[in-house]
Amino acid sequence: MRQMQLSSGVFRTTVRQRFANLNPQIATLLAEHLDADAPLSIHDWAASSCLTSAEWTQSLFTQFPSAHLTCSDLTLYLLEATLPSGEVFVFEQDGALLQYLMGPFVIRLVPPEPRLIALNSYLGTRAPSRFQQLAPLSLIPSPWLQQDLFSTPPLTVSGTSFQKIPLVHPEAGALAVQDPRFHILQHSAFDSLSTPVDVIRSMNIFNNAYFPPAKLASGARAVWHSLRPGGLWIVGRTVSEDPPVHEVTVFRRTADSFERIWRDGPGSEIEALVLATSFPA
Repeated sequence: MRQMQLSSGVFRTTVRQRFANLNPQIATLLAEHLDADAPLSIHDWAASSCLTSAEWTQSLFTQFPSAHLTCSDLTLYLLEATLPSGEVFVFEQDGALLQYLMGPFVIRLVPPEPRLIALNSYLGTRAPSRFQQLAPLSLIPSPWLQQDLFSTPPLTVSGTSFQKIPLVHPEAGALAVQDPRFHILQHSAFDSLSTPVDVIRSMNIFNNAYFPPAKLASGARAVWHSLRPGGLWIVGRTVSEDPPVHEVTVFRRTADSFERIWRDGPGSEIEALVLATSFPA
């Protein structure tokens, strides 16, 4: 996944203990603003493999034993189609192609292979048309798509074999089964929740490198509408992996805006944008 880019332009890179130095600081802040015995609802948006969410629970559930943590991402799995010819396509749930495999060649499609690598570029150029002609996506039954990520059997339709490639880390999947306080949900960071929650963390998604200002403001509005009055939003990005360095801002939701209550380093790169955004009820 380090080399794979989704069709949205977002990378799914994550590493174990990525927020190990950030979580204790957040724990101190949460203790100052939240009731330790309250049945808090905490969401971790754009959680990628959900591994860092599962790691967060180790301290979070000790600190707030009645809390529930829901981690979410728009893309929880990819699909792989193997044609009778042996050609293989890896694609997103909406059909967006990411990889094409033919014999010894693994061709990336997002972004396209460089033209200087002539054969790879040629194979990548022809892949979408072959995919549309040969892969019967419309025949995949909805119940199969809705089955559990880790136990869905392969499916064969008109000679083409389909299987899911889970993007949720097995440790997070196991925790969701073992602990009823931990949930995994498919959700876009640009969509508001139907029921407001107490805390939202959204790390490494609302980045200037990924989205234009108007889209980022839309994301901020989705967060505002998803938080209860006084709810907290943890937002930022990782600027270094080894050692881990983050630029984070924590906002508190007010009646018609966000107010900044804490920073790590210089704060989130979208801090000024958030403070300047209007939030209509």
